[in-house]
Amino acid sequence: MNKNPRSMTRFQKSIPWRLTPLFCLIILFFISVHGAAAKKKQTLETRFASPTGFHRIILPPHSFGAFLRTLTLKKPGSAVFDYRGRVFKKENDSTVAAVTDMDIRGKKLEQCMDILMRLYGSFLIGEKQSDKIIFPLPDGLALSWPVWAKGMRPAFKGLHFYLEQRAATDTSRRNFERYLNTMFSYTGSQTFYHYYPRIPLENMQPGDFITRKQRRGHAVLIMDMAVNERGEKRIIVGQGDTPACPLYILKNRDGSPWFTVHPHSRYPNLPIKKKMYWQGLRRFPSALRFKAQP
Repeated sequence: MNKNPRSMTRFQKSIPWRLTPLFCLIILFFISVHGAAAKKKQTLETRFASPTGFHRIILPPHSFGAFLRTLTLKKPGSAVFDYRGRVFKKENDSTVAAVTDMDIRGKKLEQCMDILMRLYGSFLIGEKQSDKIIFPLPDGLALSWPVWAKGMRPAFKGLHFYLEQRAATDTSRRNFERYLNTMFSYTGSQTFYHYYPRIPLENMQPGDFITRKQRRGHAVLIMDMAVNERGEKRIIVGQGDTPACPLYILKNRDGSPWFTVHPHSRYPNLPIKKKMYWQGLRRFPSALRFKAQP
């Protein structure tokens, strides 16, 4: 940038003084348009109305389900990009109703179950309840963020994990990311299947998730729910994927994000290859008691 006073003076003199107010108005216009666009970013709740004859269930204002309703979405028809910036789902993909506005670049570990852990952890931090962030290791041993922050780290002996002191206390955001990445590396959908209590289908609520126990595990998230006067339910379902990508909302065959919950079915009819059976319905509890440390 040329900071020569004479050059700046010549530049200023080259602009007719009558045009100066016009330039100011143009700048203000672009600023206002940009600000308005930022404010108009849609969320799950504002973009998708309840199905005809249905209404969204009432959720506590500080619940995980209420948090999910506020997730901002990319513009309609957006493609899904993986952690390397490659197109994973093309624009207007027939199975994608919306893409959440999450930055996944470089985060190759954040796949299906991992991205649900990320969301739940972010929710608790936003609610100033980071002391409740706790996830299971593959053998059921719990490792919480507060314990990690105090320097405890997982170690493996025989067939079991145990915790040992390896670091000084560190409550920084960087150390929290280390905690999450460690949990992403060790744990997965099958761990949550085995160590989280099963949720009956009739008790399902937004924020619950379905996980598979099979070798090729997967997890999907119940993002929202609506009911009608007869008690029939419709749900919105989101998922992360492999390779890692932002959470995206699944689309029904009729073009809607709402899926019918058949009370006597074994699984929801989702547009994905892996069947997600209702017996894998789980919930992030407010407090966990897994196996005691040996």
